[in-house]
Amino acid sequence: ERLKELTEEEGALLHRLGKLGEQLTKIREDAGKRLANAIEHELADLHMKGAKFGLAQHWDDDPDGAPIGDRHVALGPTGLDHIEFLVAANPGEGLKPLTKVASGGETSRLMLGLKGILAQADRTPTLIFDEIDQGIGGRVGAIIGEKLWKLTPKHQVLCITHLPQLASFGDQHVKVEKQIKGER
Repeated sequence: ERLKELTEEEGALLHRLGKLGEQLTKIREDAGKRLANAIEHELADLHMKGAKFGLAQHWDDDPDGAPIGDRHVALGPTGLDHIEFLVAANPGEGLKPLTKVASGGETSRLMLGLKGILAQADRTPTLIFDEIDQGIGGRVGAIIGEKLWKLTPKHQVLCITHLPQLASFGDQHVKVEKQIKGER
């Protein structure tokens, strides 16, 4: 009798989780569209005009998961959704997974745009940007420097750069260089 009770309770809870998960998915879809639009504006400032940003959401099936329509969907610690950032770094390209198409400099600039937008809610204490100045000139370097500087009230920002226009926004500077000693 107790097992039957618990099985029924589990079914009811899974059904409720399915409804709540579906609501959360819709909220994330709307927020994802707003985030993509905001990041595209940031990227235009960061010398990536024409770049597109998007999010892909999907559910995995699980026979023991939450019932939604005629499916049973896997549950995870953050809900039902698996979310992947998509980017088209150049005009005319289709959106592809960020991890597969962005260069180091593009990834750094995307992260800068993302961090600039999410700075109010983010609790990451230290942000590190490497190669953020790759393929840009002094004017854009100054824009990037200003955007990095705007993150500093709530974050420690470390930036590896070769541009003085970008470095001029730093409070402290460290010079790192390679030396050959002997044959090394």
